[in-house]
Amino acid sequence: MKKTIFLAVILIVLAGCDSKQKQAQLAQARVQTARQLVDDGNLNAAKMQLDSVHLLYPKQIDARRNAKALMDSIVYIEAQRNLQYSDSLLQPLLPQVDNMIKKFYREKNGEYENYGRYVHKLLPTDRNINRCFIQAYINEDMRTVLKSYYYGSKSLQHENVTFTVGEDFQTFSGSNHSFDSDGNKYEILSLAEEDALTALGFIANNKDSGIKVTLSGNSDYVYYLSQNEKQALAETCLLVAMMRDVRQLEQQKNIASAQIAKYENKQ
Repeated sequence: MKKTIFLAVILIVLAGCDSKQKQAQLAQARVQTARQLVDDGNLNAAKMQLDSVHLLYPKQIDARRNAKALMDSIVYIEAQRNLQYSDSLLQPLLPQVDNMIKKFYREKNGEYENYGRYVHKLLPTDRNINRCFIQAYINEDMRTVLKSYYYGSKSLQHENVTFTVGEDFQTFSGSNHSFDSDGNKYEILSLAEEDALTALGFIANNKDSGIKVTLSGNSDYVYYLSQNEKQALAETCLLVAMMRDVRQLEQQKNIASAQIAKYENKQ
């Protein structure tokens, strides 16, 4: 009886060893498959193979170590590609931004403002204060601002501004700041940044059409954007998009450069 039990234990141990060896072979086979996929340029399929090594063979330390090293090399390859691709998009964009920004001037009050802003030369605030108009500018921290200015003899207290082209229109709400000066009423309606971007996009898409502006409060006030206003607001929208693209591409380059440096330092 004791011999039978002993033989059974031996068989179980041998079977266990055989199973571990088979698991190791299967895990290493997946690593090898991933390596071949990398050589063939199929990085996504290679990453799936390597992920499966960690998932299916958690106890195969050597195979998982090899999988981790190969995954690091894939990240390195992708980072090199991303760096090159981002730079290829960024370089031609930079002179375009430089040319566009010449249409704007930078203003900043150093006494109380941390950031300056870019205001279109066709629509400076100080030369339009005694009229109804739409002002938009880009802060140096990349925030986009759009304000509706109202000037008149009676208070409007407008909390909404609507842009209309034919049967298409968009309405936006904001916070109203009003004050009196020499018997005249001044109101400034400020939109949230998301609404500001949407409004600028609507104006840019319809810059060649007549755009009616309706200010709604205690009563309605209607006027139309001039050609200069439409051009200034459309080009503000374009500059916003270009500056955001530049920032995103620069961030992608920084991430890729950091990944490359990390890998090369390990090597």
